[in-house]
Amino acid sequence: MTLSYPYVCSSQAEVPEEALSYIDKGILEGVGGAFSEIFPLFARVFDRASWTIDSRWSAPKLVIKKGMREWVSYLAVQRDEKNLFFLLQPEFAEKEGELFDEDYRMLPESWKEIYRWFNSFCVTEESYCPMEWWNTPFRYSARLDLDEYEQGSGASREVTEKFAKSIGCRRDELRCWMLTENEDALFVNEGACDGKVFHVNGKNMDVITELHDPRMKMDDYLAHYLSGGKPKDFSF
Repeated sequence: MTLSYPYVCSSQAEVPEEALSYIDKGILEGVGGAFSEIFPLFARVFDRASWTIDSRWSAPKLVIKKGMREWVSYLAVQRDEKNLFFLLQPEFAEKEGELFDEDYRMLPESWKEIYRWFNSFCVTEESYCPMEWWNTPFRYSARLDLDEYEQGSGASREVTEKFAKSIGCRRDELRCWMLTENEDALFVNEGACDGKVFHVNGKNMDVITELHDPRMKMDDYLAHYLSGGKPKDFSF
């Protein structure tokens, strides 16, 4: 499938010169190689998902367009008329140290790798990366508060209030970080910053499952989904 971007680069040499300063050197040098070699930290944390990308998807390409003020870039891999886009963080964004840890302190430690070098990722049949998606973790700014979750799921205020109370936190501190087409929703208590993740399904928020190993469960789910599995066939 042809990708709908002005620049589709299989190597650093194909990247327009004026865009080079907006992309991290390590990513530029790794284009065309194995995904796990470009993002070794992510590959160590989510090893099954990374192996799936390396073995079942195409070699990564860098796709780039010029925005209003800066260049926007994605790493893209392809498989079976589907595209997997990684929305790359700009070169100037903090990717380690106190500032990065402060921005993502609400997440389980392992999940920080979903936002270090890229702002999450999505699978789509479109030739471009949409701004909103489901089935993989949301972009940082696209995570849902309980009011937004109510609108999409049909859950009532009474149900969401009971959910927040059941897990012992304020409703304004809960955020949904992933929602699948099967209505599986993963919530994080951003006020506690305790690394806990809670699963519910749709508006049935009386059945709450705490993920005892968020790293392993996310890795298992991503490996399942990126292998072509359907979200409805995965149990959280």
